[in-house]
Amino acid sequence: MSSWSCAYDEGGICHKVAGAYCRPGMKGCILFGKVKFQDGIVPAPVWPEGSGPAAGEPQPSSNGRPT
Repeated sequence: MSSWSCAYDEGGICHKVAGAYCRPGMKGCILFGKVKFQDGIVPAPVWPEGSGPAAGEPQPSSNGRPT
């Protein structure tokens, strides 16, 4: 078992990926491209209800993957 901490994670919100929920390894994350997941799927950014990605950020789709 392992753990890590991130300077951009504040209360489960990522300040590197424009206020998206912290999902280690998602596009824009400091771990993106540095880790591999057992299922081979890279998590997509997900924003809290009522907020959204900044201009230029990938848009989440209904299946949780960026469009």
